[in-house]
Amino acid sequence: MKFKIEIWEDNEILRKKCENINKNEYSKYVKIWKEMVKYIKNPDNGWVWLAAPQIWINKRLIAVSLLKDYEDESFKTLIMINPEILEFSEECEVDWEWCLSLPWESWDVSRPVKIKLKYYDEKQSEKVIFLEWLPARIVQHEIDHIDWILFTDKVIKK
Repeated sequence: MKFKIEIWEDNEILRKKCENINKNEYSKYVKIWKEMVKYIKNPDNGWVWLAAPQIWINKRLIAVSLLKDYEDESFKTLIMINPEILEFSEECEVDWEWCLSLPWESWDVSRPVKIKLKYYDEKQSEKVIFLEWLPARIVQHEIDHIDWILFTDKVIKK
């Protein structure tokens, strides 16, 4: 499957709240997720996370690589179906972010340092995990995509 990632002005799905994936749709979207992982792990693409609306799919599906830091090469990539952040820490951190959907932009964004997250995996098992720092930032950024939010909506004004 060949993905075409267009900038946000040409992809109206990026500004719509995505629909949940129903149990009877799992196999279809797991296949799509596997293609998403191939895309983000391809060194020519240079990316480690992707949300379904970025490839014109209006569903709550993200592929995220949980990097420990920006130099981490032994990261784990997960499928997250219908992810939902259950809790945010009060402590926040400002860091710069960028996005495939806005390739010419990179800005400082404040995000909670820790999150508690619920999602379903490819086997329809519910998972609850705690993430902090960079993995928490990555997941929050991708969940924003499926909630019609772009990181530029959260830029820290200087």
